[in-house]
Amino acid sequence: MTSKRFTAILLMAAVAALAVPASSAKDVVIQSVWAPGPMAIDGVAQEWGDVTEPFVDKASGAKYAVKNDGRDLYIIMVLANDVSKSTIDYTGMKVYVTSGPKKAKDSGVLFLQKIMPTEEFIATFEKKGQALTEAQKAELRKKPDQPVFLEEPILPKGAAAPAAASEADRPTFRSAGKGQVTVYEFKVPLSRIARQQGAAEGGPIKVGFEWGGMNKEVRKDILAGRAASGSRASEGAAAMTANDQSGDSPREGADFNFNRDRRYMKHAFWIDVQLATR
Repeated sequence: MTSKRFTAILLMAAVAALAVPASSAKDVVIQSVWAPGPMAIDGVAQEWGDVTEPFVDKASGAKYAVKNDGRDLYIIMVLANDVSKSTIDYTGMKVYVTSGPKKAKDSGVLFLQKIMPTEEFIATFEKKGQALTEAQKAELRKKPDQPVFLEEPILPKGAAAPAAASEADRPTFRSAGKGQVTVYEFKVPLSRIARQQGAAEGGPIKVGFEWGGMNKEVRKDILAGRAASGSRASEGAAAMTANDQSGDSPREGADFNFNRDRRYMKHAFWIDVQLATR
């Protein structure tokens, strides 16, 4: 079985695992599930089969679940359509984590996926001393670009950046998609959680999520796309149908307000989590 086919099967299994009726987390403390060992962060979620009831954020449609072991917090999130994903490919996902009594946006991680030209990707690997075989390079060069997953710390103003950590001790995320559905997996070391009251096995924490919305990069690409199709847009505006005139079918013409389009909405929500114990 090819790796691509295997990934697709695992993705479908992950979506199925979170396809059961979901509960709203509003005013509910979510009980994290104990992870018996370090989890693979790969976006295909084969280790989440024991989650029997995922939670849902009704505003964004995001389905998610939480696990932890003695070192890390694990989160899986499924976004099933363009409205749920919004512009996450541009903005990334901010995950705020705190063990204090209040929501705080000065502790967490920005998880961001970028696309890098393959040759630059190979050169970056080699600069880090990570050798690639010729066979691996040839496989990579079958595609012009490669996804790169980045993690940037969110810190209080003036705070020093955390010391460089090994792969096992760093925040990590991966995503995998099929059709409109995308699965995201995140890992946040418990040591990175702001310790106003301490964050340990069995303790309470607050977790916030924020993604999507408009920024300069989104606007630039929107305007570029509209400029490329400008002649078609003008012709369409000159030949509006009765439905267009009645307002039943919004058009992306010169007066279209992208800020009101649900595909460009900013999503944000917080949850209370009770960490599991072994």
